[in-house]
Amino acid sequence: MKPNDHTARIAAVRRPIATAGEVFADRAMIELIGGVHSAQLQLMLWDGSKEIIGPVVEYDAQLYAPPLIESSILRELTLPTRSYQHGTTREFLTDICKLVTNLVGVDEKTASLVARIVLCSAIVEAVTVAPALVIIGPDTARANRLVTLLRCLCRHSVPLTSVTPASFCSLANGVRYTYLINQASVSDKLQKLLDDASKRDQKIPSRGGLMDLFGVQVIQSDSVLTGDCWPLRSIQISMLPAEAALPPFDQEAQRQIATEFQAKLLSYRRANLDAAQRLNFDASKFSFALRNLAHSLAAATPDDVELQADVFELLREEETESRSARWTDLSVIALEAVLVAYRESPGDGVYVSELSNIAQALLKGRGEDWTIDPGVFGKRLKILGFVTEPRDAKGKKLRLTEAVHSRALQVARDLGAPEIEEGETHGGTTGSRAV
Repeated sequence: MKPNDHTARIAAVRRPIATAGEVFADRAMIELIGGVHSAQLQLMLWDGSKEIIGPVVEYDAQLYAPPLIESSILRELTLPTRSYQHGTTREFLTDICKLVTNLVGVDEKTASLVARIVLCSAIVEAVTVAPALVIIGPDTARANRLVTLLRCLCRHSVPLTSVTPASFCSLANGVRYTYLINQASVSDKLQKLLDDASKRDQKIPSRGGLMDLFGVQVIQSDSVLTGDCWPLRSIQISMLPAEAALPPFDQEAQRQIATEFQAKLLSYRRANLDAAQRLNFDASKFSFALRNLAHSLAAATPDDVELQADVFELLREEETESRSARWTDLSVIALEAVLVAYRESPGDGVYVSELSNIAQALLKGRGEDWTIDPGVFGKRLKILGFVTEPRDAKGKKLRLTEAVHSRALQVARDLGAPEIEEGETHGGTTGSRAV
């Protein structure tokens, strides 16, 4: 019998949708399930009270099936086989911290940061920018041990090496991997691509389609990553040689830990994803550059306000470094140049070239020797929201009004710039203008 339009529509509705996970409005979930490091994929549908596991599951009259993932990747992919009660958030975090401390030999603060990266991998959809853990230092044995442990603990973890932009884009779409990348160096192009992939709402064009490669990243490298994006969303751990020998951690121990903690991590995800998505964490006390990272670490413990407050202390060193680096940031230098000029001649007009000379003097006073191009400087003023007067024979002028002064102070605060006190200059310059 030839199918009519009605039966064709029914067939289309019943065709399974390939998915690595779904979260529905009523908080029902579909999760990717398999044996740990196995090549068998199933889905688990959880409606809040019961679980249904199978190669195809049905929710709201729609069928769902696992995505197509290349078999060699499936063999390395860590997946839960069941769900098991994780206890409270604090208890689960403490358990992970103990594992990291005992098996890798790191200090309490480092273990606490690493544990939050693990929890963040379970609720990564709740953050707009996925955090990265960057592991460097000469003690490669401990660095390798940490990556091996994270493979057991993190959601959808997959170990990778010799990664290029092309090979990274060949991975399955929308799986929300935790990428465990171990290689001597990471090219500038790959760093840029990894940064793009860390943004939840951005998709990467590839082969005529759009790729969703969003996920937590763990990078073990011989050298410090230099891209500007990394300090904004990464925690850097330096593995220095330690006297104490590492305890045994053979494949059987890895299998046992993965089996136990993957089941608990799935339970943790069910209990906390909704709260993490609704979290209202005030990151305004952090410099602008660190706010996404701070929010991601806070979202890892969405039901425990005290654990969220700990993030301020955990990121204290990164906050100090971030604020110190702002002293030579072009935006901050431009804002301070405007404030210096205003203090000298409030209400007057100052040429952009004069402001760039003030900025250059500020940089020199702070030990920097790179040259500020007046054209680039003028564009930066425009980006910061300053409107210049029409060009005359000598160039463009900025009128130093009270509104301009107020905006410079406000934007400096918004960017997390170091405090710029009224009547005070920084870097050994009075801000004298060139004539």
